[in-house]
Amino acid sequence: MTDYIERIDSSAVAMRSVAAALRGQFLRAYQGTVLEEALARVVALCGRRVVSWAIEQVIRGSGTDPAVAERVCTSDLARWAVSLYNNLNGLFDAIVLGAPNGGVANLAVALGVPFLSEHFVSAFRVQAHVDDIAAHKSQGDPVARTILAHNPALHVIQHYDPLHDRFLVKYVNHIRMKLLDLPEEYRAFIRERLRPGGTLVFVDCHYPWLQYRVGERHTFQVGGLGAVADEEFIAGTPQIAAMQRAERSPYVGGWSLPGLPLERHPESEWGTLPEFRAAVEKFAQEHGYCFLPLVADHPEWYAELAFRANVRLFEKGGMEPQGVLVECFTQTNPLAARQSRLWPLWLPWNCTDSLPFLRRMVAEFPRGKPVVFTPLANFTPTFDLATLEQYREILSGFPLVMLGMDPRLYPADPTSLFRTARELERWCAAHPAPVRIHLSLDELAMCAQEISGPARRKG
Repeated sequence: MTDYIERIDSSAVAMRSVAAALRGQFLRAYQGTVLEEALARVVALCGRRVVSWAIEQVIRGSGTDPAVAERVCTSDLARWAVSLYNNLNGLFDAIVLGAPNGGVANLAVALGVPFLSEHFVSAFRVQAHVDDIAAHKSQGDPVARTILAHNPALHVIQHYDPLHDRFLVKYVNHIRMKLLDLPEEYRAFIRERLRPGGTLVFVDCHYPWLQYRVGERHTFQVGGLGAVADEEFIAGTPQIAAMQRAERSPYVGGWSLPGLPLERHPESEWGTLPEFRAAVEKFAQEHGYCFLPLVADHPEWYAELAFRANVRLFEKGGMEPQGVLVECFTQTNPLAARQSRLWPLWLPWNCTDSLPFLRRMVAEFPRGKPVVFTPLANFTPTFDLATLEQYREILSGFPLVMLGMDPRLYPADPTSLFRTARELERWCAAHPAPVRIHLSLDELAMCAQEISGPARRKG
């Protein structure tokens, strides 16, 4: 009954990658049939134009029927999340909850514990021009209202990014559902799987974004993380107008909804709702668990924390790293760090705003060791896209191993959806150096304190 959950969204991939790693498995987020993989290889040989056409045909037929909104249920969302950890035996010292991202996935696996996301996403079919924000809102409103009517503990965000998700937004409405309370399924999982006196590690990301207030527990976000600010999505920029003119769009300029109030909220994909934190903290207090909040204002902070936490873990075990693994967005496989002693560095997205963060962190990479890099295939070459040449320039001081991507097709190589995880798994198998210890909660708190000030457990 949860066929409407997007399994390859950032929130689902974060949970799925943690669950896979705890089982000692690599996550192949994109599972294709033999025929689909063969077709992807044929399409890739035909060049960018054919790739774009083929991807559009696939997306055209995707998307969930809006009538399915009647079936969306908070309990089903939570039940699916905890089911990912079925058949994992024993009690855990901690459980991580809150906003999802790849850095959080790496942290959870370094601790050896599950991660339960606050966020879930569904993609419902839409019939509207990619730049027609009013049509997208009008078709998404009934879906959002239906979900809200049946689920009083959800906040719904219509997430419309006609720049970075341009190839998707032509055909789907992204509806992100965020928990306002701790579902009974999460409560039961914590009671059953967290040892007495254990710790709830809470990911409290305050990354902000302007959103239109549509109604109670209902907002509409334009754009998302990248090199374009939230105000620029709404007001427009010369680059946005040039893109629209190049595509002969009948709409030129920013994407705005006049008449609706604009408010600053936790960003749709990466931000945490304060109501959910309050519910988790209250539950911890009532059941004698410790509560460790990890508070930051950008998802990159969690990526840096995971990197430093793994450095500390390796030092504790007297282990030399074999290199660094640089992943992006849904290219998240935290098992690789543990199988081949790689310091993991996750990038939220493949836009130029991530390059200063990567450049800063490169200064801490182990000299002379390889950097294993898995570029993201997002099929949208936007004007704020970070090029492979820019990545190569930043990583030029290290042996670079790029997996899964045909450089001629970046960022639109359809074979990379299937190849990346497989090639990473093969590389790790060829460079075995397993990590058999885990990070302690005190060590995690110390790492967090080093990069942002005190992080203290309550309880």
